Amino acid sequence: MGFFESTFLGLVQGLTEFLPVSSSGHLVIIQELLNLSKQIEFDVFLHFATLIAVLIFFRSDILEILKGVTGKSEAGLKTLTGIIIGSVPTAVIGLLFKDFFEEKFSQPKTVAAMWIVTSFILWFSSKFSKSDAVDKNYSNTKITDFLLVGLFQGLTIMPGISRSGITISAAFLLGFNRKWAFKYSMLLSVPAILGAGLLEIKNFSVNTNILAGGIVAMLSGILALYILSKIVIGGKFHLFSYYLWIVGILGLIFL
Repeated sequence: MGFFESTFLGLVQGLTEFLPVSSSGHLVIIQELLNLSKQIEFDVFLHFATLIAVLIFFRSDILEILKGVTGKSEAGLKTLTGIIIGSVPTAVIGLLFKDFFEEKFSQPKTVAAMWIVTSFILWFSSKFSKSDAVDKNYSNTKITDFLLVGLFQGLTIMPGISRSGITISAAFLLGFNRKWAFKYSMLLSVPAILGAGLLEIKNFSVNTNILAGGIVAMLSGILALYILSKIVIGGKFHLFSYYLWIVGILGLIFL
């Protein structure tokens, strides 16, 4: 893979990993359009780069979680507990259905169809959100809420289903306030990305081109997190559904 392809895919990964439009789906389609062979290991490396973006963007929350481990922060401990609980159903689904869903990465029309599914989820959650009425935060979120968000995250193993989109949508419908829905969704991605990477990374070597793609993915990921935080907290989350409707329909027609 050349420098241009690597950095371009890194840019796509960084922006779409956090914006609710499915990074895996976009990588599948773009690799198809550029006639690039499917490179699962490279995709996983880009995911690791965006994991670093999360750690940088939420560095104060990560520090709070570390304080929680040592018993110095109740907020940090409760957040960590929620992340662990939410990661359980994600891990179970990933381990049981990994091979089945990996086959879907070679089916662009499936990706397009899942984009349309995601668009309806985003629109529905924005219109019927309980966030304004319930206002859940880290202190009053139930164990069942964490499990449900984690269950929905597990479904994003299917390319075209946005991880951030479906987890934030689930959090909205469960009554998380907008800031907590955004923060929990992003922090919940840390073990999910790490776990997926550890399952795939086998005899993987990094060259200059791949490293450049990772750096671009990390920097664009930080930018995407900033943009998404403003959109979610500002109550404009549904706007992404229109984009997904368009690309989903175009994908079904032309791919």
